[in-house]
Amino acid sequence: MIPGPTPLRDEVRAALAEPVRSHTSVENAATVRRVQRGIRECIGSAAARVHVFAGSGTLAMEVALVNHAAPGQRIVVVSHGYFGDRFIEIGRALGMQVDVVAAPWGEHIDPAELRRVIFEGDAPAVVTLTHVDTSTGVLADVAALAAPARAAGAIVVVDGVCATGGVEERFDEWGIDVLLTGAQKALGVPPGLAIVAVGERATARRTELGRIAAYYADLRRWDPVVDDPTKYFSTHATSLLRALEVSLDAIEAEGLPQCFARHATNADALREGMSELGFRPLTAPAVLAPTLSVLGLPDGVDDAALRSAVAAEGVIVAGCLGPFAGRGIRVAHMGAVGQPEVLRTLDAVRSALTRASHISA
Repeated sequence: MIPGPTPLRDEVRAALAEPVRSHTSVENAATVRRVQRGIRECIGSAAARVHVFAGSGTLAMEVALVNHAAPGQRIVVVSHGYFGDRFIEIGRALGMQVDVVAAPWGEHIDPAELRRVIFEGDAPAVVTLTHVDTSTGVLADVAALAAPARAAGAIVVVDGVCATGGVEERFDEWGIDVLLTGAQKALGVPPGLAIVAVGERATARRTELGRIAAYYADLRRWDPVVDDPTKYFSTHATSLLRALEVSLDAIEAEGLPQCFARHATNADALREGMSELGFRPLTAPAVLAPTLSVLGLPDGVDDAALRSAVAAEGVIVAGCLGPFAGRGIRVAHMGAVGQPEVLRTLDAVRSALTRASHISA
């Protein structure tokens, strides 16, 4: 029950056991096209160019920046926690001028403050947003935050790693230019795929930049593969792509509205049950994400000891990061997770609290 990698559906495990395909085969090309279509459906885009390549969400973050802002250009990072802050490090590593609008952990920034920062200096090339920050459980109001960025002419980059497939995203309607994600969270596939969806404005920006200081991460080198997946640039993670195809089929069969509703129902059930055990969200009530819960510990309970006792019951939960470290646990409820997993988690925590006296601080 950690926030990625998440449990796999049986059919996804079966897909991973299939014979390995050639990376330039017509079978793999058909899978890539199906994945492209499925990702567009998940993020609410009619025509975004979907790049899927071997790597992690962090690689996707770097791809999103290096292809849409040049060294020396200004970018504005909106941070709701640890993974929003990662954009700061990547931007600086790429030689960009980074300005930051950060919220206290567990809270949401004021869009008016973002507008002030955007317009107080040179027009930013990029504004980055994190739809759900895995460290704080904050669900960002992407539409409200994207509006001032678009007004300034910036490319709007959204990190959907802890959202895509579990939270509604409206790429076209909200004015998103680049949405990046990974496969190991709500999309329900093992780690190893970096996914970057690019809109028309972002494609034009990449063209304007010309040569960039990247090779594998250069989207222009991948463009021919997007158009014809039988072409070779770098070897596809073929088995993971097949698993993602199967997972997207399952999401489509369930129906996106039903999938999003299931995530919300699981979140409510987990939080209600944990509240009865003395846990309280460290995230502000108005911005609770449906994909994971960041929960403060009951008085007198030790973080590491609790997680160890819960693991002994057969359930793995995560510790907290940054200022929340030692103060709580993170429990995911996304991807293939359903009510049986939620109930088993609650039973494991209840048993750990009642049977393991050593968890007290």
